[in-house]
Amino acid sequence: MATNDRPARLALTAAVLVLLLGGAGVLVQHRFSASASPAGTVAGIEVDAPAGTRVSVRPAPEPAVAPLTRRIGGGADLAFDGPGPVRVRIAVPAAPPAGFAPVVIGGRTLVPAVYDAGSIVADLARGGPFWGGLLDFAALGREVRPEPAARPACTGRSAGSDGVVIALGDPAPAAPLVPCVTAGGGRASVTLTSNARVPYRITPPRGWPDPAARMTTTGQPSGRPRQRDLLWPGGAVTYDVPFGRLPGTLRGQAEPGPAIGTALAAATHRLAALFGMTDAAGPAPEVVACAADAGAAHFSADRPEAAVWAALPACHPAGGDVVRRFLAPGIGPVTGGLAAGPAFEVPVTTSRAERFTQTVEYRPRATTTRAAGTCGAVSAVTGRHDAYRCTSAGTTYDPCFAVPGTRVVCPVSAVKAVLLTYTAGLPAPPEPGGTAEVFLLTLADGRQCAAVADAARFACADGTVLSGALDTSGPLWTIGGLTVAKAYT
Repeated sequence: MATNDRPARLALTAAVLVLLLGGAGVLVQHRFSASASPAGTVAGIEVDAPAGTRVSVRPAPEPAVAPLTRRIGGGADLAFDGPGPVRVRIAVPAAPPAGFAPVVIGGRTLVPAVYDAGSIVADLARGGPFWGGLLDFAALGREVRPEPAARPACTGRSAGSDGVVIALGDPAPAAPLVPCVTAGGGRASVTLTSNARVPYRITPPRGWPDPAARMTTTGQPSGRPRQRDLLWPGGAVTYDVPFGRLPGTLRGQAEPGPAIGTALAAATHRLAALFGMTDAAGPAPEVVACAADAGAAHFSADRPEAAVWAALPACHPAGGDVVRRFLAPGIGPVTGGLAAGPAFEVPVTTSRAERFTQTVEYRPRATTTRAAGTCGAVSAVTGRHDAYRCTSAGTTYDPCFAVPGTRVVCPVSAVKAVLLTYTAGLPAPPEPGGTAEVFLLTLADGRQCAAVADAARFACADGTVLSGALDTSGPLWTIGGLTVAKAYT
């Protein structure tokens, strides 16, 4: 025999809504079955209101798409005179798919709802336009999960100092941490920038400084110091260590728990804001820090989201029990991709660079002094075809290099030169292909020494005279037992 189970289903729905939304008192049902109109619809809308409350609905324009939602079912413009809230039932063609939860879209806010036997059911505390909708938990997750940071421009570059070259392995594009290195004064500064969605715990080699003293706070929850030894998404850490303490490999491990905790705290706050329960821009710092701690303490690989979610109420996230019951079915999509992260490992190569004397062809550049004189001969210290020996006010300059016009540039050091204007023309230049001998040295200690004409020696700026031939038999040239850093020809 057929039976009417609608009263029983209404009682069950009322019980569910009491748990989710609170009680609404004794309700009287109003059914509205007017046909759809271009301006809106009231078809398939039922309203249950407290006894004595007058209810009316009329077609309403379809609302703009609310954040993180999509429209489903009908809607109307609701008005009621008397105590509220009123309970609305919106007929929908199918149950919400996995990863979605029913809501009622009302103005700029959402109202949490439940699905019952072909309808979205919710309690509305005030009148106005409303429509059925579905909230996308995966879209909520994309909004609260951190994005990977941009790769630093220094990635893949080596660094050197004091004859030591340091190279870090060039990581893959999807590497969780991106390394960079600089060097100077016998020390290397190794910076690791997080390109991950979860925090990482760096394993510092023996003798390296405590990362808690070096870790930047970018991307890190403020509050409790327990999480400060983690490198958070978008953050960076720099270690400054002597060359001798550089390891063969830098390593780190993902710590998903704190990321799951902070993502869930951010998601509860976002829902509380969408439900009109908070005006704050984001969760309080102490809530985020507590959520990170809860994630670190309760994360387990077999129950990554559930274990952290169970510990989150102690942090008092926004929205209370209403948001917690609404979000519970969606914690998987919200935290998708945060349950694991690849291990970080990058090789460190330290090598000795072969030192050599740099040879430089001198090119006339900016001058520091002007003079007038004559150039009576080609240079006696170099066979360059543009080099001359010139005199001004009793001072001889050799070499001087011809430039356009009636002028020559006479270097007196690697960075200083005299611009000399000659009056009697230039002698015939040397034959092309002449030998461009070294005429200026920069020693390893910084001293500069110029070649002396008609003598196998160099006179240095401090008065020292270096005699003997320039030894060019090895990569590092020497003269008089001193190392030559640069030789100008």
